[in-house]
Amino acid sequence: MDTEHNLPPFSGQANGKSHQSWSQAHPTEPDESSGQTIDLAWVFAVARRRALVMGSVAFALIVLSGLWLVWNKRQTVLEYQGSFKLLVEPVTAEGQLRDQFLLSQNQNLDIQRVQIEKSLLDYETQIRVLQSPQILMPVIQQLQVQYPEIDYSSLKNSLSISRITYEKDDKEEGTKILEVRYHDQNSNKIEFVLEELAQAYLNYSLQERQKSIQQGLKFIKAQLPDLQQQVDTLQGQLQNLRQQYNLVNPNVADQALTGHLRDIQTERLNTEIQLAETRALYQTLQKQLTEADATAILSQEAIAYGSLIDELQKVEAEIASESPLFRADSPPMEILRERQQNLRLLLNQESQNILENIIGQIEGLEERYNTIVKTENQINQKLEQLPIVTRQTADLERKLEVATDNLKEFLKKREALRLDAAQQEIPWQLINPPQLSSTESGTLIPVESTSIKRPFAVAVVLSVLLGIGVGFLVEVLHTVFHTPDEIKGATRLPILGVIPFTKKLKKLPQKSQQLAIVAQVAELTPTPKPHRWSHNGDQAYSYSTSPFIEAFRSLYTNIRLLSSKRAIQSLAISSAIPGDGKTTVAVYLAKTAAAIGQRVLLIDTDLRRPQLHTRLDLPNTQGLSDIIAAEVNLQDAIQKSPLEENFFVLTAGQSLSDPIRLLSSDKMQYLMDQVSAQFDLVIYDTPPLLGLGDGNLLAAKADGTILVVGIEKTDRSLVMKAFDGLKIARASVLGIVANGIKTEATHSYGVYRR
Repeated sequence: MDTEHNLPPFSGQANGKSHQSWSQAHPTEPDESSGQTIDLAWVFAVARRRALVMGSVAFALIVLSGLWLVWNKRQTVLEYQGSFKLLVEPVTAEGQLRDQFLLSQNQNLDIQRVQIEKSLLDYETQIRVLQSPQILMPVIQQLQVQYPEIDYSSLKNSLSISRITYEKDDKEEGTKILEVRYHDQNSNKIEFVLEELAQAYLNYSLQERQKSIQQGLKFIKAQLPDLQQQVDTLQGQLQNLRQQYNLVNPNVADQALTGHLRDIQTERLNTEIQLAETRALYQTLQKQLTEADATAILSQEAIAYGSLIDELQKVEAEIASESPLFRADSPPMEILRERQQNLRLLLNQESQNILENIIGQIEGLEERYNTIVKTENQINQKLEQLPIVTRQTADLERKLEVATDNLKEFLKKREALRLDAAQQEIPWQLINPPQLSSTESGTLIPVESTSIKRPFAVAVVLSVLLGIGVGFLVEVLHTVFHTPDEIKGATRLPILGVIPFTKKLKKLPQKSQQLAIVAQVAELTPTPKPHRWSHNGDQAYSYSTSPFIEAFRSLYTNIRLLSSKRAIQSLAISSAIPGDGKTTVAVYLAKTAAAIGQRVLLIDTDLRRPQLHTRLDLPNTQGLSDIIAAEVNLQDAIQKSPLEENFFVLTAGQSLSDPIRLLSSDKMQYLMDQVSAQFDLVIYDTPPLLGLGDGNLLAAKADGTILVVGIEKTDRSLVMKAFDGLKIARASVLGIVANGIKTEATHSYGVYRR
């Protein structure tokens, strides 16, 4: 083991503050202000993932519903149905012309301009009347002579009455025909019941129509004298009142003043709100001025004072940057502080001017408010001075209007009833006699013979919808990330790498995984092929690789491209929970960086359950905890990995001291600065973030943090809780590594490789 390393001098600058801009570039919390819309890509992805569940549930439900429908049909006793049809209104234009003439006489209009409804019969009410006990009980008494088991409940349940409709211009129109249907197991009973019902309904049409007309005429004649007397009395009172007070329409003035008052009240409320807001703004700015926060006051006018504020911030930034280099009493610092003092005085003066302007606005609003209140009081006085006769006139006019309308309606009804009674009554007509539903050959058609297809179709549709719902329910309950796009959409952070799932690593035991790592990483080494030559005569070299290895090359390239000005020297590799593959990612990333010539140090900071030495088959006699707690020399603890020339490893060590105390100590900070100065890249394999504070401490001190998320494994809520911890620690999260994807990661590379 090579333990002799040339360590550069220690740099006193803390790594945790050298990359403060990374935290600003990549926030550690998702953007919850973005609009929530339905992602069709997610819907289709769920359909692909849960297609088996959806199909299985839908197929099972379809089979069960089909079997149930077949069984139910076999258990159902066959029933037959019969019907007859009644024409309940005349089809000629005689009735319509009669009503047009009557309405034209009452309203003094041209008969051609009078529009009336095509049907004057309330069919829904008429159907309920035909099914009422008053109509059916006499029929039941006749039916019980031959069929004693018939009662009102059984007859009503088997009887149905409906109005025949048709479609016209995509609208459903009703005819003047009622269809009466009755179903039962006995065909003879059906014919007998329908014949009795048809005769009963025809008799009802002859008796009830004339009876209702006479009753209506009697009622109207009794009410007309009282209505006429009421109209005459109200007209006389209104006439006397107008003559006494010489008023034509007192409501006009009242309505005008009321509308003006509403406008004044609205304006007063708006002025009160504006005055309250201005006073609140003045108090806030006055408080800020008292606290010597002129910048906050001038930020309200960013356009006018933006340059002045920027200049002050630049001077303060120069003071902050030069203070470590110059003494406080040095000439450069005195000049900068004098510029700072002058700018602050100027800002205070401008802030005072803004407050004076706001005071002027408050005074103007108060004057406006007083004027509005004065006007409102004047209008209220005018309203109170209006004669009480305005209210009396309105009451009389309203009562007169109601009484006049009632009188007109009664006169119209009286003339209509007289005309209807004078003309010959046209009874209902039986246009289709009672008959049973049968085929052309005379075979009776059961009621349930054609109804199984529609329920089965409905069952199929409902089964499919329920299957889809179950699939989405499974998706919702399985709260894990399925694709890198889902991780990116939830965290609003870039996906730096997508690591494909590798069964070979999965099957190896714990002690043999280092062999798999050696075998996989060995593919990074160029392998000469002696029989292949380049076009210029030199021997061409190629290497055998895989999507798994290429994923780490892409990850390292993305990390290098994150900063074009200053390379990232320290990385914290962590995950929300154990088992997401952060240690594997750390090892392969370190090996990839070392393979291209970078001096890489991989440090196992999991002092509770260290695994790095087991993965790489290295001794763990001396490590990180021993350097901090036992004063072990860093040179003696760092080990050289057999996998690569520039690959060095610092294991966790054997000390059982408190990990939090060790990782948060000044020695740990000194050690991190020391190894950052010695190596090109330092990678920290941290403990899981949730439940422990170790990972957050390291993430806050490293230049950048990479969070490993297991595909189809890590719960979404746990990842977001890990982000909350990183936010509190002010860690610079560079991005996400999606680990363990089984499909998408290898598609594009596989095409290129072929």
